[in-house]
Amino acid sequence: MLGSNQRSRMRATLTSLDKCDEELPRCGLCQKRKLQCTYPANEADGQNPSTPQEESESIHGSNELSLSTRMLEMRLFHLYLTETYITLYPGKLDTNHFQSAVPGLATAYPFCLDALLAFSALHLASKETDDNRQWVECALMYQNRSCSAMSRVLAEFSVEYSGPAFICSILIMLCSYAYPCVSQDEQPFDPLAQVLEIRRLLAGCAFFFNQLSKMEHPGELAAWLRYKDDVDSEEEITKEQHDPDLIRLRSAVLDSLGRIRGMIDIVDGSNKEVYQDIWEFLNEAVKRPLGGREGGVIALPIRISDAYVGLLKSGDWMARILFLHYGVGMHLLSDRWFVKDWGRRLVSTVLQPLKEIPAEWIETVAWTRQAVDLDKWSRS
Repeated sequence: MLGSNQRSRMRATLTSLDKCDEELPRCGLCQKRKLQCTYPANEADGQNPSTPQEESESIHGSNELSLSTRMLEMRLFHLYLTETYITLYPGKLDTNHFQSAVPGLATAYPFCLDALLAFSALHLASKETDDNRQWVECALMYQNRSCSAMSRVLAEFSVEYSGPAFICSILIMLCSYAYPCVSQDEQPFDPLAQVLEIRRLLAGCAFFFNQLSKMEHPGELAAWLRYKDDVDSEEEITKEQHDPDLIRLRSAVLDSLGRIRGMIDIVDGSNKEVYQDIWEFLNEAVKRPLGGREGGVIALPIRISDAYVGLLKSGDWMARILFLHYGVGMHLLSDRWFVKDWGRRLVSTVLQPLKEIPAEWIETVAWTRQAVDLDKWSRS
């Protein structure tokens, strides 16, 4: 279990993109953490953009890496190439994309490599049955470095960085989901705060994807663009998950969303469009929880609007019910090590403080509890 000190460091990591002061040669954040800044050279200073090799040297300095660091990074990179990449496969993208294209970008762009190493370190932490703190610390170190470099990419953005920045942002998002899973911390957490952290961290993800779609020759990353106009067939959806319980749960979520749509249709006022927007996202995302046209249910933090967040914070029941369906949708990914019990914990935390439930929502709330096995978990 992580102590309060480590949890504070996690929170600092998740918001590091927002706090970089962009000082040269090292930003204040990296000086405080005794890390090397890695970012493209500033053209305003009369310098040309750095090459991948120059960026690599800026990470490690002019001295050779220590043997222990080299062995550590080789271990994490080998883990990604042999095991971790398989856990990312959502069914539509070719496995070769995750085993070849993504590592290829990582070896050319250090900020992307650091994100990959952070994700692999968390995967290794998830496999530890005893104390995994050293691997969580390792992941934090690499993600700190990746976030620092990404802040520079955002400040000095060029089309060349669209692909690696997009992949890096995806890996950072997955790391953000994975931290609560590998921390072995069963204490209740604030799901809305966690979602907002991920949302703030990935503010540039949609921008990178949009830039990628404008590239004349996006290379191997063109596979991501197929989702943009994708039409899912029931046969393709079924192939993604073979667990009969999860297949039944997906059908149950879609049925429940169908009933909720009928209630949204009779709503009057400006909130109706906000509800419809989230409903449409969830209805599509549940069909393919990881992947799909908009990234799947795991990508909800990128999609939610300020108006929807405001409704959640005010205790609006329709917004809350839709958020609970996001939790059940996340439970569809409970077989993934970087999600695990995220959905169950989210539903549990949202429902825990509720004392009075409006009559029209009693049945739906009871269903969400049953869907993620909260009663079974509380007895274990």
